[in-house]
Amino acid sequence: FIGQQRSFASRYFSDTTNSSVKTKNIHLHTRERNNIMTNRYDDLERKFGISAYCSPHEGFAAVVKARYSDFVVHEVDRDGNIARLESLETPQPKIETKVVQPAEDNVNAEAGENTKKRKEPESANVPTPDPDNKRPNNSSSETGETQKTPTSDWDSRKEDLTKLIGDSPAQELVSFLQKYETDEEPADKDVEKFYTLPLISDKQVRRSVHFLIKSPAFSSMARADNHDGKIRIWHKRFEKSMPKDTFKGGNRGGGNGNNKNSRSDNGGKRGGPKRAPWPRDRPDFLRFVLYKENIDTSTAVRDVNRMAHMNPRKGIGYAGMKDKRGITTQFCTAYRMEKEQLLAVNARGTGGSGGGAAENASGGGNTSTKGVSVIKLGNFSYSSDEARLGTLSGNRFDIVLRNIDVGGDADDAGAQKQLVQQKLENAGKALMATGFINYFGMQRFGRSHDTHEVGIAVLKGDFQAAIEIIMREKNGESSFITEARKRWMNRFESIDVSKDEDAAREAESKCARAIQRDIGRFMVCEKSIVTTLSRQPRNYKRAFGSIAKNMRSMFLHAYQSYLWNKVASHRIETGGSTEVRAGDLVLIEDKPKGKGGGGTSGLRGKSVKLLEEEDVQEGKYNITDVVLPLAGNRIRYPGGSAGELFDELMKKDGIDKACFGRMAALDREISLGGDYRKLVCKPSDVTWESLEYKDPVQPLLQTDLMKVNGIDITASTLSENTAAEISENETLFGMVVGFSLPPSAYATIALRELTKRPTSSEYQSKLELTGRCERNISNNST
Repeated sequence: FIGQQRSFASRYFSDTTNSSVKTKNIHLHTRERNNIMTNRYDDLERKFGISAYCSPHEGFAAVVKARYSDFVVHEVDRDGNIARLESLETPQPKIETKVVQPAEDNVNAEAGENTKKRKEPESANVPTPDPDNKRPNNSSSETGETQKTPTSDWDSRKEDLTKLIGDSPAQELVSFLQKYETDEEPADKDVEKFYTLPLISDKQVRRSVHFLIKSPAFSSMARADNHDGKIRIWHKRFEKSMPKDTFKGGNRGGGNGNNKNSRSDNGGKRGGPKRAPWPRDRPDFLRFVLYKENIDTSTAVRDVNRMAHMNPRKGIGYAGMKDKRGITTQFCTAYRMEKEQLLAVNARGTGGSGGGAAENASGGGNTSTKGVSVIKLGNFSYSSDEARLGTLSGNRFDIVLRNIDVGGDADDAGAQKQLVQQKLENAGKALMATGFINYFGMQRFGRSHDTHEVGIAVLKGDFQAAIEIIMREKNGESSFITEARKRWMNRFESIDVSKDEDAAREAESKCARAIQRDIGRFMVCEKSIVTTLSRQPRNYKRAFGSIAKNMRSMFLHAYQSYLWNKVASHRIETGGSTEVRAGDLVLIEDKPKGKGGGGTSGLRGKSVKLLEEEDVQEGKYNITDVVLPLAGNRIRYPGGSAGELFDELMKKDGIDKACFGRMAALDREISLGGDYRKLVCKPSDVTWESLEYKDPVQPLLQTDLMKVNGIDITASTLSENTAAEISENETLFGMVVGFSLPPSAYATIALRELTKRPTSSEYQSKLELTGRCERNISNNST
């Protein structure tokens, strides 16, 4: 963007009283008036423990995420490298001798029709399949020696499986695969050749299991197919024993397409050219930057597979999930993949899932187009390290705040401009110096703000109550969904459930079948519940268990977050945000993933110490070392009033600490050992720039794709030399703020500290892009 980005001095609250700003007739809004304007939304946040601030500076009103291009995220890897799209290559024209690989779901029609006309590849380096599966793709044709994909990282494999199918099935599957990871053939001809997973009702989870088995972590040893509605995992050495139709239809079912009975990567023709060995001096993983706009990571990866005609078993690895609404860049890896195949994505314009192709090849960052999704790939290199979930050190955020209102009125436009600069500078210095309370954001508690209530019911073992909370009426839903929920809540009308169980079961089954078609396809929890209860009415534990594991865990994590937020506010309000005190827990060890740690979450590799008064006097620890626990049965609680508050809050909700230990008996797939989270987060590399602009939705931040294509933006920086006096009605004030955060910290909570305004979507929806930013809130509050 125009103008030089400004970095701050490290000293907090520098003296700004000597500024030569003309402040004639400026009437500042008091903190009391600000509280009146935002109090109704602050009440919502206070309900979830978000009630304190780290610094005393005055905030300001501003619109956040008016455009998805106002929220830009760059991933930071473990070595501190920032993922930026700096180059954009397009594929070279195709030649007749090139072998085209099929997509996951279908083979390109043209490739299939013209296979017979194509010549055999002349280069020894062209990757080709081995139709007889006599050797893996990475074997040497010269020596005959097999170089297997590394299979030693079984803990990581088990961790990935556990997230999808639960701890016990994951352990059994890993043991099954390990049993055959030797060079010896099994002596017993009747040995078990596959492991059958428990029934998985959620379609997305089933899909994720198949993709995981096709990923580099498992593809060297395992295959997957479906039988009687369940997924079977075969060890690769028994691949020829798999049903022939496993490979029918373009490599569906988890096979690698190299079975001699299949028609695979050579246009449907049996046999085909041999696959050349991977160059010995080249690392195994193609590393690249994935740039995306208005699309989430999992959908973007799926689209890359489709557009590049990739074999999904090769898999794309990534370190973190990035949200849809924003522009994000992150590092990805593909196992033994040539970059030319991925460049097909860049030739497809800007369209991805949900947006369609757009004519503007620079994405949505410099347009007012809504709903367009963009995927671009660049910065290709080869690496020995695979990108896996959790293998990142944080994210870099650059965020646009629009229509800033600092609460003052000036007769002089220049004086108003200087007032804005002063307020923004004070806010920026405060954020850099004191950081923010590391709250879990409102999104943690769901759109209806009741996910933690489900967690409480489950901890009590009251699965019927949990189901009723999930199924009850929600605000903001369509009329037919609301009607379906009402029918569910009234399903026992005129039935005495305590006296007539048979009638209750029949009524519930009938109601569940009736409302199934009215439940939206994205309402995955409700879908799983009514499907199960239509077959097994009144079995609420089974119904809750039918929900995907990650969703069931979400409800319990929401309650852990609720407790954490409440105790964090109490600790700051009673002990301050700058000093440690006796009874605090401090993190004294946190090993990284791969060196004994568990990555971004979990207790593995973490150690804490309970501070005593002598520790405080020594001054060895500071506020950024202080942690609070996420409640569980394997963590240590703080001392003093903070520790007591955990007990008080749980008692109020009808549970105790022992409930977390009993969770395994209620749901064997979910373990609530707990975790530790930093009390205060200090962003690094804090920068900001104040802007003035005319068009309320014009771009104020240059994206990577705009930079690559040489497209600039047209916003002016605020400076004393700004030409000609412009009236307030013609000028809007904005801010671009940048900072880096660790993986588990919320950028919205950092903005809350900066602006001293609520983070809820309800509050943001009331703000205006022109005029007084909070005028609707002011009117509604009076």
